[in-house]
Amino acid sequence: MTATPAARRNNFDFLRLLAATTVLVHHAVIHLDTNFLWHNEGNNWWFNGGVPLFFILSGMMVYRSGEKCRENGLPWRSFYANRALRIMPAIYVYIVVITIFFVATGAVAPAEVATPTYGAYVASNLLLAPVYTPPALSDYGVGVINGSLPTIPMEVSFYVIVPLLVMLIARLRWTVALALVFVVAAAGIVLYASVGGTEAQPMVWKVYGVTFLPYLWYFALGMFWTRAWPKVIQSGWIALAAIVLYFVIDKIPVGADGSVITRAVAAIPLSYAAMWFGYKGPRFFSTITSRLGDLSFGTYIWHMIVVNALVFYGARNWPIDGTLLVLVVFVISIAIAFLSWRFVERPALSRKPYSSRSKPVDGTAVDAPSTAAEARA
Repeated sequence: MTATPAARRNNFDFLRLLAATTVLVHHAVIHLDTNFLWHNEGNNWWFNGGVPLFFILSGMMVYRSGEKCRENGLPWRSFYANRALRIMPAIYVYIVVITIFFVATGAVAPAEVATPTYGAYVASNLLLAPVYTPPALSDYGVGVINGSLPTIPMEVSFYVIVPLLVMLIARLRWTVALALVFVVAAAGIVLYASVGGTEAQPMVWKVYGVTFLPYLWYFALGMFWTRAWPKVIQSGWIALAAIVLYFVIDKIPVGADGSVITRAVAAIPLSYAAMWFGYKGPRFFSTITSRLGDLSFGTYIWHMIVVNALVFYGARNWPIDGTLLVLVVFVISIAIAFLSWRFVERPALSRKPYSSRSKPVDGTAVDAPSTAAEARA
């Protein structure tokens, strides 16, 4: 694997892998009815901001990719080609592999694969809206094949509007345009908290909940830092204080609907800490992902399949320490993610029409995560 040039190293790939890992641990603890170190389902002392962190980083990276496409005078289809190559190959291979796995293990009869309901399940993945579980798998594992993947349509729907955001910001002053984005984003959060965040959701709110609208706030924070980062004080002490503030806000005891708002507020200091660690954190962390690859997406896609398989095979009743059991989930998920990166994602990314890695944001590191595929694109 080609080494990433020192001037291009940053810790964003590691941050995304860290976010995926915290989500993995949380899901494994809940669905395997176990513990990991001090964390169990009964306490809230865990980092629950994995998905917001993903979206913040995505807002920064994907928006810059859109800006780079416009700056280079490329057609917007090049931008969408980049996005498709990042998402589609891994998801498409995933649905093929798990179908083979389900048939091979007897979870699904071969004849069931040809039914309309299973076909709808496959189609939902191919259309990047994997939010449906076929009846044939309703008794498998936890009853939902991959509860993490509704974030895919949230992410993809953001991709759709990025060119509009780039053109809007190009026509207006940056501060005015971004203020408008934040107003819309805040309205989306309040609306979801007041109606869409309830347990008994009508279908219209379920659809709303898997679009970018309730999460635009996080994407907008990432967009904000693309220009604001060089203009603020960049201090490790401020980053540490920001993390402390994040936990203070995030752990405020509120109801489920109120947590939608507190989590959005907590994302503000979290976003500063993410930028500082990404650009200024120890470069040791970048060497981990530069050697292994960008395993965050594969880990995020596959970990619930691993959890479901373990539940199916009775892992909840195994005489094994909870922390060790969660580590088993992690190791298997990382191994599959490595295979996905090595044989699917990295070859696909090498075919990107252009790279967004160009302008330094802080003078020492580039504005996008360091992956070997992007460096060569």
